[in-house]
Amino acid sequence: MRVGFDATNILGHSGIRTYTRELVRALAIEYPNDEFLLYTSFSSSKKSALLKIFGQYPNVRIIGGLPHPRMLGDSLKWLTILATSAAWRVNERKLDFIHLTDPYGAVALPGSYIATINDIFPITLLQYRNSYLERLYLRRTPVLLRKAYAVITPSRYVVETLNSRYPSCPLDIVPVHDAASTSFKPLKPDEELLGRYGLSENSYFLFVGRVDPRKNLSNLLEAYSLLSESIRREKHLVLVLSGSREDKEVFETENDITLKDPSVHTIEGVSEGDLVQLYSSAAAFVFPSLEEGFGLPIIEAMRCGCPVITSSASCLPEIAGDAAILVDPHSAEEIAEAMTAMIDPAGVRSKFISMGFKRAEHFSWKNTAMETMEVYRDALKQKRK
Repeated sequence: MRVGFDATNILGHSGIRTYTRELVRALAIEYPNDEFLLYTSFSSSKKSALLKIFGQYPNVRIIGGLPHPRMLGDSLKWLTILATSAAWRVNERKLDFIHLTDPYGAVALPGSYIATINDIFPITLLQYRNSYLERLYLRRTPVLLRKAYAVITPSRYVVETLNSRYPSCPLDIVPVHDAASTSFKPLKPDEELLGRYGLSENSYFLFVGRVDPRKNLSNLLEAYSLLSESIRREKHLVLVLSGSREDKEVFETENDITLKDPSVHTIEGVSEGDLVQLYSSAAAFVFPSLEEGFGLPIIEAMRCGCPVITSSASCLPEIAGDAAILVDPHSAEEIAEAMTAMIDPAGVRSKFISMGFKRAEHFSWKNTAMETMEVYRDALKQKRK
């Protein structure tokens, strides 16, 4: 089988980018007789970066020439769409399928494709009403459900949400869980590295994610402010943030007073190696998101031996199981109570560390690759009918 992927935007640490890289890596390992083609932009530096990641796998090929989504800017986006459509038409003749791992980020849809719908928050959360994202998802989701040979989601929650909103969908949508990279594992405290961030072992609560309304950061900051002064003095709050400059500026403006608290740290541009250390040395990972398609950071934290507090909303109970403290994401008081419980000397923290290790074992990229290949094979039978 020959499967192509849009690789124009898969570098860096984010859920969808990580998913794409780890899935391709696992497919290459598990299925050495199949071929996986990564179509990237004209950038030689991107091609070199991808070769560093995938060069060791003889059944993965890196191919340039796919227009980058922002190659010509917004004013000439129509030309980028035409060029992308033409590139897909040329390349998909050589493929069994194109797997769109980020179908909402794709400039143009090819003819024969399988899509992963990673989340559906722009059309379920009121915060995105009348936004560009809502319009994009409302326009593209029905097309994906109608024209894709198969649709994969990272959780049963997304399957149920799609089936509820699109009851006439002809597809049997398949849930295939993501996983965390094997590089996420417990590390002994690196005092020098932690010191560069002004931290020490077990001295902080940690959040990792985008600056985005659904991540519920304002409520997390409010919860932290509810902790006693003695706790805040001993346990700082560290926010490892990514996202657009505009979103960060809005977040900083809305939370200006809280962010000036010296016990609140915001960090950007953290390498994966540093992130593993930050997870490994945190008192707890706090992730009170309003909606996720999978919630990869909670599995990363569990693999690193970091106890988890997360939301009782969307897919997060499905992914965390009983290995995390589940909280109402709308209740700052409940989040604060969970944070306080994680520093209780009565063994709560150690209990959730142990349970987290066991829970994380349920998720592996090998399983993800095998279940995805089953989707490919079933879809190929359909295509050949």
